[in-house]
Amino acid sequence: MKIGLALGSGAARGWAHIGVIQALEEMGIQIDIVSGCSIGSYVGAAYTSGKLPELAQWVTSLTEWQVIALMGVGFHKGGLMSGLKVFKALQDDFSYDNFEQLNKPFAAVATDLYSGREVNFTSGSVVEAVKASCAIPGLFPPLLYNNRWLVDGGVVNPVPVNMCRMLGADIVIAVNLSADFRPQSIVNNQIDHGNNQKKTSEFFRRSKQQIKQWFTKEDISNQEDNLSNSTEDQDFLDIIEPTNVEAQNAEGELGPTEAQVPPAPSIINAMSGSLDILAARVARSRLAGDPPDILIEPQLRDFGMMEFYRATELIEHGRASVERISEQIKYQLASE
Repeated sequence: MKIGLALGSGAARGWAHIGVIQALEEMGIQIDIVSGCSIGSYVGAAYTSGKLPELAQWVTSLTEWQVIALMGVGFHKGGLMSGLKVFKALQDDFSYDNFEQLNKPFAAVATDLYSGREVNFTSGSVVEAVKASCAIPGLFPPLLYNNRWLVDGGVVNPVPVNMCRMLGADIVIAVNLSADFRPQSIVNNQIDHGNNQKKTSEFFRRSKQQIKQWFTKEDISNQEDNLSNSTEDQDFLDIIEPTNVEAQNAEGELGPTEAQVPPAPSIINAMSGSLDILAARVARSRLAGDPPDILIEPQLRDFGMMEFYRATELIEHGRASVERISEQIKYQLASE
């Protein structure tokens, strides 16, 4: 009996996958096949390369400023971050070069930006596959691969159960990081989700000083430089600062004392929040159509999508999510 593990998308929340894998292994469960989407592909590549302990050690050492430096925050063609250092770290320290070298069968999922089709990687360059799978629209630039522009696999298949089965898995354990981002959950916890989205804006705002250095033009006068720097800096602030909706809402029909108003969204908040809802809806639909044998859903509502520096907490949440259903997992595997 071959056991497959499908690791879902979720940006920083994906470090919870590390805890899930650790807990499953401590239960004596042998994972034979792995598929991953977005951050799930990053962790999956490290795991199938036998480098998960090294990845765990690295991510738990990261500070917020190190994350900013790694992400390459700034204006890039197609995204607000380059992510080059993140994928360089994967290539140098946490993954083999090609799928054929991996210790276990592995698949990564991306999306063709123009056709909307699911693109599955099972051979060739592991790092290129992970880059494509992690290309969150608006945040990371799309990847040109075989004459196709590819973006995050979470757009079409956030938890790739089907890929585990395609690679020969008899039992599939799926990890869905979007459980707390279902539409009904968002409605019931508007303030919490609003504050969560606000964290993303704060992450980009704290990188402002570094970004301003990139805008400096050494070959023009100080006056021209200051003007250009100020203009481009304001362009960036327009993306991360809240809109005027906050004031409008606060003084709307209900009045500030009659309803608690969630934090106003910036452009980046609106985008990331929409992606959370999209991923949750698509995941729910895909999991209903092709249900895994065991579904693990860590509770991660308190974690922002850019809080990669909270890896220690996220790993513990991943472990806890397995411990909560450990008896169900044992029963399910024993009955097969």
